[in-house]
Amino acid sequence: MGEWSDYFEDFPEENPANYADGRFDPELVKTIHQEEQKISDARAEINRLLLSAWLNEKEKHYLATEECPQCGLKELKTYNIKNSYYLCECQDCGTYGKGKTHEDAIKAVVDAFGDGLNWREITGPWSR
Repeated sequence: MGEWSDYFEDFPEENPANYADGRFDPELVKTIHQEEQKISDARAEINRLLLSAWLNEKEKHYLATEECPQCGLKELKTYNIKNSYYLCECQDCGTYGKGKTHEDAIKAVVDAFGDGLNWREITGPWSR
C-alpha cells in the first residue's frame, strides 16, 4: 500500500483537509490558506517594523557602558527609556534587567544569575 498522500491524490474527497465548513471544497480551502498566509506575512512585517522602531528608540536613550556583573566584561549597556525606567543589557552574555532606577536595573541583572536570560531572544519591549 502506498503513502497517505498518494491515496489522497487519488481520492481528494477523502482528505479532511479539503473540507471547509463541513463540505468538500478544495478551492475554498486553497483560498483560505492563501488568505491566512497573507495575514501571517502582514503580522510578521508589523512585528519587524515594531522591532526596528523599538531598537531605534532605545538607541536614542543610551546612557553608558559599564562592567557586567554576570560575565565581568565591559559590555553592559544602560538606557534611560523616556525617563520612565532604566534598562541594562549585556552585549556579551545577553543578560538584562529593568528597573525604575539605575540601581534597580543593575539589581535585576544580578538577581537574574542562572536564569539564562538573553535579551537577544526577546522580540521587543512588549515581551519583557
